[in-house]
Amino acid sequence: MTTNRWFFPVICLLLGLLMGVPVMARGDVVVGLALVGVMVGYATFLLLTRKRSETTAMLSGELGDERRRLNELRARGAMAHVLSTVLIGGFFVQLWRGEDATPFALLAAVAGVSHVVALVYFSRRG
Repeated sequence: MTTNRWFFPVICLLLGLLMGVPVMARGDVVVGLALVGVMVGYATFLLLTRKRSETTAMLSGELGDERRRLNELRARGAMAHVLSTVLIGGFFVQLWRGEDATPFALLAAVAGVSHVVALVYFSRRG
């Protein structure tokens, strides 16, 4: 998959606006502009470095060959493991503190169910 050059910068700008506008509407204009600025900076970084860096090219959606697609799958798998560990750890920490662990439990449940559904789907799909 190779995306249009402007796809990720536009998505970054939209995400920045989705974060920044509500914050600015609540009266915290500086923080809202900072949120938009961070995402614009990230988009600019991707645009300027994607030709010289394979990592930023992949972050920009340029997954043209099998090696890049495999690296992307490995990175997603590692991310899933880290997030699952954080969710389970957060759940236990909240339990041990005697605080509400429901958000961690719900997110962990969503992760587990989506994993099972994906396994069923891909194992039947071939």
